[in-house]
Amino acid sequence: MVSRPTAQLNPPGARPRSHRASRAIGLAALAVAGWLTGCGSGDQDTWMMPAPIIMKDPRFDFTRFVAPENRTTDVRVLYATSRAPAPPGAPQHYLRRPGDAVVLGLATVQLGEPGWSFDQLVESDRTSTLDTPRPARVTSVDEFGVMGSAADEAFIAAIDRQVEGSRTGSAVIYVPGYRVNFDRVMALMGSWAHYLGGSSAVVAFSWPTGTQFWNYFIDCPRARTYIPDIERLVALAGERSKAKRLNLIAFSCGSPLLAEALVRLRERHPDEDHAALQQRYHIGNALFVAADIDLETFARAHVPALSALAVRTQVYVSEDDLALKVAGFLARASRLGRPRLEELSRDDLMTLASNERLAGIDVAGVYGAHELGGIRGHGYFVANERISTDILLSMIYPFPPAQRGLVHAPGLGMWTFPTDYPQRVGDAVYEWAPDLRREGP
Repeated sequence: MVSRPTAQLNPPGARPRSHRASRAIGLAALAVAGWLTGCGSGDQDTWMMPAPIIMKDPRFDFTRFVAPENRTTDVRVLYATSRAPAPPGAPQHYLRRPGDAVVLGLATVQLGEPGWSFDQLVESDRTSTLDTPRPARVTSVDEFGVMGSAADEAFIAAIDRQVEGSRTGSAVIYVPGYRVNFDRVMALMGSWAHYLGGSSAVVAFSWPTGTQFWNYFIDCPRARTYIPDIERLVALAGERSKAKRLNLIAFSCGSPLLAEALVRLRERHPDEDHAALQQRYHIGNALFVAADIDLETFARAHVPALSALAVRTQVYVSEDDLALKVAGFLARASRLGRPRLEELSRDDLMTLASNERLAGIDVAGVYGAHELGGIRGHGYFVANERISTDILLSMIYPFPPAQRGLVHAPGLGMWTFPTDYPQRVGDAVYEWAPDLRREGP
């Protein structure tokens, strides 16, 4: 592995400050961030996320295509991690500090109460709430080896085994934010794997981060050194697996890592158009949730590459995201997940509005919880059953927002969730996915 230099904490173009002013601002920001920011939570117990609301619609059975051998409470999550391995007997499988290489492997995640059957787990999906969390635990990890070695073949074979048993032939790669340990990332993706009902192979890139709020100031900037590793992971899965479609999702300060990795991927083949890049990498939806990305950088540097690579780029934003409000204050520029559009030029806005492969989705005001163990308004993609439904469907199907029950707000270029969203999205799925309709009474 190449050496990893520490990233600079000051954003490009930032005005220099005096030592005393910088120290005062830093201490004030640290105090504010202690109350407001956090991609995860210092509490690192592992739990299932609440089931998306579409799972509770009695008209559907999302498990009907799960193979008999997979109808258990144990789910498989593939991973790539740049964390150091934990010593024998440690409570975690990997540590918060960086390792010497990116390791590929397979984690087994047990969902629900010990002793539950698969049917009991599925039944609990229909009644799950944020107030009644169900446990999830990593029971084992099986390391294939270092990425870039013979381990790549074992990793691709594992993706292919899951893809071949999938009705959609798709795979998902997730890049998390900071303040989560390895097991918590695996438990979250185990929940998603279960809700996907065998529709996709699930892969997570777990980069090193601590679990305290102040880790934001070091871990998120330093994580940029893992961008080449994420680039290699996406290329590996896109070019060498049997996945017909590769969907990508990133959260919070994991978002710039994925975006920059995709820019690098685009730069590998400057002469290839969208159709050729689709044949090469098969990237379907690229989802950016509560993205801690500089708005101007995204609009001018990221969108062209994303549009060339992906069928659709979806950006989830919220004015109520206090973590990104603080992040914007620290960076002195708004974040993609909480944008101030007046920072963009008229040409920028026109370019974004005319991009048919880009969809902005405003989740502020969506009924339900918007946080799970962190700051209000930031963790909505796991806490809110309506928002997680849209993300779930985007992981499975290539359908545009209108076919997922979303609507345009008057006078806005963004999609929103109507008040009757549960009925609307259920009707939409009933129409275009008849294979999911429940049999019998």
